[in-house]
Amino acid sequence: MKRLNKQVAIITGAGRGIGKGIAECFMKEGAAVVIATNESEEGLKTEEELRKLNGEATFIQTDVSSEISIQGMVQKTVEQYGEIHTLVNNAGITVFKPLEEATVEDWETLMNIDLRGPFLCSKYVLPFMKKQKGGSIINISSNHAIATLPNSEIYAAAKGGVNAMTRSMALSLGPYGIRVNAICPGFTDTPHYQDWLSEKEDGALVHKEVLKLHASSRICKPEDIGNLAVYLASESASMMTGEIIVMDGGVSSRLYHSDYC
Repeated sequence: MKRLNKQVAIITGAGRGIGKGIAECFMKEGAAVVIATNESEEGLKTEEELRKLNGEATFIQTDVSSEISIQGMVQKTVEQYGEIHTLVNNAGITVFKPLEEATVEDWETLMNIDLRGPFLCSKYVLPFMKKQKGGSIINISSNHAIATLPNSEIYAAAKGGVNAMTRSMALSLGPYGIRVNAICPGFTDTPHYQDWLSEKEDGALVHKEVLKLHASSRICKPEDIGNLAVYLASESASMMTGEIIVMDGGVSSRLYHSDYC
């Protein structure tokens, strides 16, 4: 029996990377998946790929920094499927700049996508989840909300806000049978990570050093996060709410890293 059979799941930022991996895992477990992403080319390509898995996938162009766009996406989902069982707030961007170089525009752009986006998506799926007396909201946060690095102030602040909002939402929505949890990934093998390596003078060496930071000796794959999200969306996790789950291969467990001690 598939764990998410006949469920409808909205996954923001599902055109690539972690979101796409989550969408694939949900579909394999029987869910109909809404690919809510702003990039049309990526969204349509992912829709086509997922449908080849003999599942139900629909691309709905969505800008999570726009309230109107989010409202339209939720309404289209309900018109097509009638219900919304799971929302995965995955869409996000990164800004890593020295504090003196970071601008108000950097702050507003990142906060509108990474923090306000999950708030608004949750707000507009809520009436439908309340009506059906249940649902699961999964926020994709970051290990930067637990332990961070220099020049990460804006990103860390947004993800810290996601974690705090997750706890409050769990308390507010629990009486309606709605569970809210967050996953905090670390390094993940996505196009974004590969682009980051390609910008380095010696990407292979950087990747080798990244692996040394991991107790698992490897970085996450999108399906690792997808498998956890499937569990959180399933009945097996009926007592899981308000939880902040770090999935970073042990990186944030380390006190310090040095080749000399």
